[in-house]
Amino acid sequence: MNRLPVQERPRWIAEYQLQGLVTLPEPPAQQSPSPTGIPNPDIADIDEESVQSVINPGAMKILQALAANYPEYIRIDGAWIDELCDAASNQNMTLRSNHHFYLSGGTQSGKSTLAGVIINKIGAKSQSPAIVIGSDPKDDVTRWLCKFSRKFDGMKELKNWITFATDQIDKQKARVSIVGGECQGVPELFLAQDEVDSVFGGGKGLPGMVDADTAKDLQGFWNYIIKFTAGLKGHGLFMGQSPLSGETGFSRPSLKNVCFIAMGQTSSYILDHPQDFVNVKKEILEMLRQACELLDKAGVRYALVIPTRSNPFVALIPEFDIKGLEQKQDSKPNNDTVNSSKNNQQSSQQQVDWYEEIRKWATGLGRRPHFQEIKQKWHELTGQELNEKGVTLLLENLGYPDN
Repeated sequence: MNRLPVQERPRWIAEYQLQGLVTLPEPPAQQSPSPTGIPNPDIADIDEESVQSVINPGAMKILQALAANYPEYIRIDGAWIDELCDAASNQNMTLRSNHHFYLSGGTQSGKSTLAGVIINKIGAKSQSPAIVIGSDPKDDVTRWLCKFSRKFDGMKELKNWITFATDQIDKQKARVSIVGGECQGVPELFLAQDEVDSVFGGGKGLPGMVDADTAKDLQGFWNYIIKFTAGLKGHGLFMGQSPLSGETGFSRPSLKNVCFIAMGQTSSYILDHPQDFVNVKKEILEMLRQACELLDKAGVRYALVIPTRSNPFVALIPEFDIKGLEQKQDSKPNNDTVNSSKNNQQSSQQQVDWYEEIRKWATGLGRRPHFQEIKQKWHELTGQELNEKGVTLLLENLGYPDN
């Protein structure tokens, strides 16, 4: 900054919201001339705290002022993600909202991390071990902040992903049919799809990798998830770099059931296309646009969020306790729960062994186990007591459906 021409300083202050310039001490005198052709820069000690104290203070001051004037539209707290997830996991099914999420943003914008946080936060409130299945067309290069019950990596696995996920939705329907619409004891079912816009490609797929028929099948499958699985404790999590163009394949009716989170600069698309969204009030669009431009310039990580049944708002992305969230996934299920299926519960090797042991025991019987028999055997193996619903689910997944 000391080297910045004086006449340039007002423009930098205005453009980058710098309220002051760091004054560095004069550099020490050069002890010896630099070798010919090699520049010898002046070096001075830098007080890092002093530097940080003046980095974009104007941006945060303006943002705080906006937040004070528009508290429902500008969020600078970290509670917004909890509020969205609480609404999606309310055990009173009639009060649930934000069932499905679409995360839009560029490479390394944090989509997969945020999706993992959402899965963890909602899954933590699941009444049975949560089922997490997904498709990552990038061949398992994404670092996900969640553990999958089953994951399909690569473009070639897209068809198998559709078949398997559809079967899991059917199994979820069977669970709900036993207990009724309140879904008591039913696990949360997560269906995660990455690279939505790439694999759909406006209905044409990805030349040489995803054919048009598969792209259309995916489109139908995604819209099926969005429209018909919310009442089954189902959650679709979709990620892509195109916010809401025809590249994604979502139908207009489906959009009303999706909570959109646009990371960083992709939020400009949403602000420029308000007609594509529900509940976007025209009178606040300009204020939101100014806030997004301010955050972009300041290099602050943020998201423009349009939750279901609510108004959009700009929010800072909080820092997540990634290590803590990952550790929590290894906790044992509650006493009244049971593995949903061999493929759907891989979070603990010990749990998988229990399942195999009881399968071997049931096979050795040569008949359908009685209710009390399987309940007692499960208690012997795990020390856990199964309730009636747990026994029913265990029998179902051992191949003995309720007749």
